[in-house]
Amino acid sequence: MILKTSLLLLILLAFPHPSIAEQGEVTLRYSLQNEMVRIVLQSEKKEMVQKAKVRSSYTLVKVEFPRDFKLSAPRATGEFEYNRRGKTLFLNIRGLKWIKLLRLKDPPRLVIDAHLKSGIDKELPERKASPEIKDVSPVPPEDKPGKVMEKLVSTIVLDPGHGGYDLGIYTRNYSEKSLVLKISKSLRYKLRKKHKKIFLTRRDDRYKSLMERILYARKKSPDLILSLHMTSSNHVAIYTSPLRQLYGEERYLLSNSQAAHVDESRLIARKIGSTIMQDLNVGVFFRELDIPVLSYANSPAILIELPGADFFDYSGKNIELLVNSIMEGLLAYEKG
Repeated sequence: MILKTSLLLLILLAFPHPSIAEQGEVTLRYSLQNEMVRIVLQSEKKEMVQKAKVRSSYTLVKVEFPRDFKLSAPRATGEFEYNRRGKTLFLNIRGLKWIKLLRLKDPPRLVIDAHLKSGIDKELPERKASPEIKDVSPVPPEDKPGKVMEKLVSTIVLDPGHGGYDLGIYTRNYSEKSLVLKISKSLRYKLRKKHKKIFLTRRDDRYKSLMERILYARKKSPDLILSLHMTSSNHVAIYTSPLRQLYGEERYLLSNSQAAHVDESRLIARKIGSTIMQDLNVGVFFRELDIPVLSYANSPAILIELPGADFFDYSGKNIELLVNSIMEGLLAYEKG
């Protein structure tokens, strides 16, 4: 019996299983540069690099290799985290704006330059900070004096960021995808009691591509699109699309849909930011960001990044306080 077992082991060592023999090895390296993280994925097998499919959505970069692989990588940094599932590598990159790809031959390498949002916080701030509002975007024009016209926001699309394998910011204690979904559902409940028609781009823990979210929101023809995310800082950041000067046929491009709504988006952002600062005692930043979830919107649209869970206690009571603040900001905008 011992002899048979020994012979079997020798055969297995001499002729490994095809799936083991064919499994490629991928080495991950990274470097941090000015507002960019360069990630290099290297393999001895050319097809691992040449046939790898790369997709990005929000803070997630998904790299799907043609076969299962063994990953060799250093410990994750504060700028990005990674995990492997089967033949897919998931990179969660904090503050991701867009990516640039480069495939090199000798040795086979896939280079991902992940460009970050300008002004992203490189270090975690102190837990305590005096509340303040900082403007990094132009102030919207004030309403002309005269009769105040109410601006009804009857239909709203709430966009809880991430979902499924797109975790967003995550630690052992919480994940961004779960918290923003919980907050969105609570906000939906509150707004429906105010007779608002509310839609969610996702209602459970599932992945929805960026284009799926955009097309869903556009189809509803809402009065507002509100996307919810989290930051790794102790403040709130509210983003609106930058105002563009359009010429000729540019105004008909899908990517310029927001141009006609930028002023209203800024007004809504400031109303909500004001109530959040007063009720939650946190700093609020207003910023411009050219990303599809805003620029492709055919209605006023804002993206709110909430404080990280390391700096804000997302208890049931505080979530209710946050939701009420957002709702009161919307109601204040309606009143003019």
